[in-house]
Amino acid sequence: MLPCSRFWSCWEFLDVSLRGRGMHLWAVFFAVSFVVLCNEIRYGPLAAEQDLREQIARLVAALDAPQRSVRDSAEKELEALGWRILPELSEVVPSSPEVAQRLARIRERLIAQRVHQEAMESRVTLQVEQTSLEAILSAIQSQTGNTVIARGELARERISVSYHDAPFWKVIDGLAEQTRAEVTLESDGGVELLRNENPGKFFTQRQVTYAGPVRITVEKASNEQQNQTLAPRSAERMVLNVTLAWEPRLRPAMLWWGPVELMTASEVHHVLLPSRREIPIMGPRCGVETAVVVDGELGKGQGATIRGAFELVLPVCSETFRFARPGEKAIPARKRVGDVTVTLTSWSEKPEMVAVGLRAQYGEPHDAFASHRGWFYRWQAEIEGNGYRKTFDRLEALWLGDDGVELVYRFSGLPGPATAVRWTVPLAIVKIPAEFDIALEKLIQ
Repeated sequence: MLPCSRFWSCWEFLDVSLRGRGMHLWAVFFAVSFVVLCNEIRYGPLAAEQDLREQIARLVAALDAPQRSVRDSAEKELEALGWRILPELSEVVPSSPEVAQRLARIRERLIAQRVHQEAMESRVTLQVEQTSLEAILSAIQSQTGNTVIARGELARERISVSYHDAPFWKVIDGLAEQTRAEVTLESDGGVELLRNENPGKFFTQRQVTYAGPVRITVEKASNEQQNQTLAPRSAERMVLNVTLAWEPRLRPAMLWWGPVELMTASEVHHVLLPSRREIPIMGPRCGVETAVVVDGELGKGQGATIRGAFELVLPVCSETFRFARPGEKAIPARKRVGDVTVTLTSWSEKPEMVAVGLRAQYGEPHDAFASHRGWFYRWQAEIEGNGYRKTFDRLEALWLGDDGVELVYRFSGLPGPATAVRWTVPLAIVKIPAEFDIALEKLIQ
């Protein structure tokens, strides 16, 4: 029986009642909270995506409103949602010519925004006190999409940093200096900070500069490299290593080097690398290196500099195009987004096998397509059916032009009829031209 000397709160009453059944209120509260939290983790992102889809649908419907002010406002709101809504917009069927025109305008602006953003340098805003380098690099990766790692004792070292809208490469070089580490480029396309505990292992004479998302270093080669590169009795000459490193998130198709020149105080040009030297970028690399030989006497002159230029040809804004299994008269089927026109050119079927032809053509290819440049073989294609999705087994180039490529993808061992194909290609190919000047005073001593 409950005491009557005072009023009991709802919680006290519930606690006493549960104890009578061998349960504690705190245990029930914990269990209920755990279930709510799990559902929030499980369904939170899905709910957010659903809310975004509903918002997009509402704004798209408002593009056809009777009042022009409502239509204009809906167009501005859709554009303000950013380029991440492009996949949703591509599935919209316009209800009128004006809606089609407005949607095309929005897509064009969002794609231009995305192209500009991806081709620009990433920036970092971060302020922490006595935090491990590993945690700092993880935060930088979350902000920029660039993979940078450190291992062992270096990864556990605790430091304080404060960056506000700072360029990615300057941040990484700052961290390296603060932790007495070296910036190294990994074969898998990432960047690693390594402790510089062996002075003979790394170069000490180095000049660094930046051009957008690219880090340029010029450094005097080690004595071993000097001996391998130069002929005997070439003491008056030396080897300089010039390295271009782009942010790991980028996947360039190719790079045009040159010219690279030595400029003396008397403005005399000495060509170190000829103009328009092409370097195809194969695999997940994030940098290229070349060596140049410099006359030591020329370099010692006051005001001597290395002046170079390059162009990075960069596919950006990868987007997935989906084509449903076509009818007999539905080929070719075309879709245009941004600077690319994607065409489903063929679809043939055999038992448990499908072959699909897909073509991509660009308005501004920037010399990105040629027989010896295989960067487009990395484009992903998937076939989908009832309850399955499968990547391709083989592919071959059917057509290669100045402005695009047509590839045939073959899918085998399918568990059922195929209903659609998905192809991920860049929406644009941009060219990032840059120049740099680096003083030789610190390199030649």
